[in-house]
Amino acid sequence: MYDEHKQDRGWAKVVVRRRPALGRLVVLDITTTEPGLGSFLRALDKAPIQVHQAGEGGVTYRFAWASGYANGTTVRVQGVLQDD
Repeated sequence: MYDEHKQDRGWAKVVVRRRPALGRLVVLDITTTEPGLGSFLRALDKAPIQVHQAGEGGVTYRFAWASGYANGTTVRVQGVLQDD
């Protein structure tokens, strides 16, 4: 995960993209064991962020803005992707 300053915020154990939301909204459920990353994600309030899934076939999500909140054992991040 990278913030708007391209600072590495840590690694997530699991990133799951939820079913398509209304309009352009993209929703991810993120599981992490890193307290700093969890705090950062829960504090997101319409901020740019980049989420990169590592490994073969990994996907990169570049959000123009995203907000996050606690959702049980995960952090739900939702926002709008940048137009490339």
